[in-house]
Amino acid sequence: MAVARDIAAKTNGKLTPITSVLVKESIDTQAEVIGFVFPIYDFKPPLIVENFVGKIKNIDSKYIFAVCTYGITPSKSMKIFETVIKSCGGELAAGFAVGMPHNGIGSNSFSQIQHERMFKNWKVKLEEVSEYIISRKKGKLETSNLFGGFILTGSFVKMLPTLLKFLKQVITKGWESMVLNSNGKCNGCGICKKICPVDNIEIVDNKPRWSDHCAGCFACLHWCPEEAISLSGFDTIIGRYHHPEVKISDMIKQN
Repeated sequence: MAVARDIAAKTNGKLTPITSVLVKESIDTQAEVIGFVFPIYDFKPPLIVENFVGKIKNIDSKYIFAVCTYGITPSKSMKIFETVIKSCGGELAAGFAVGMPHNGIGSNSFSQIQHERMFKNWKVKLEEVSEYIISRKKGKLETSNLFGGFILTGSFVKMLPTLLKFLKQVITKGWESMVLNSNGKCNGCGICKKICPVDNIEIVDNKPRWSDHCAGCFACLHWCPEEAISLSGFDTIIGRYHHPEVKISDMIKQN
């Protein structure tokens, strides 16, 4: 959200959360420039972003750019998004990748100093991205490979014990064992339901209940005011993270 705000301010653009218009059958906009800013999950764009692209009318006449935020590596996410845009008749003119704090399994391996460095790096890169968009340049598509972008870094070494624990649980108990749940600290405030971007949470008997179409964003876990939500057995190795420029009211408002 913070990255999207920065770009909108620099380019005099209008910020529209995808979740606020996703219920529409089609999106008809007079804008000549359309930008997509999104985090990546499992090294690819979120499904709701892909679904949104397919609803845009006359996409072939738009200048389209995208910015993905990543915690480990952007991998080939921009190439994947380029394919999505092409399948809908459009052209991805530019794709940028921005390093932001990792918020998934093993995220407690990253220090506050590393977070601050990422924020500073983005403010510098913002100038480059904004100039590229305003000038309507084409051709830039930022990607990386998993080996060089993550495995060869110190972060991989720090996260290795966590990744091995994660792999062991998946192998022995299956993917279905990786579920979000609440503990006794939950007071039924409903914040998790309000901020879920895919409406995957219901409050039943004053407790959250997750359905089967989770986006994997972990927003419910990170923004729970009581820190009552965890991912089965991995709560101690997921560092709770809030971008310093984003408030919980912003998260609720975008839905």
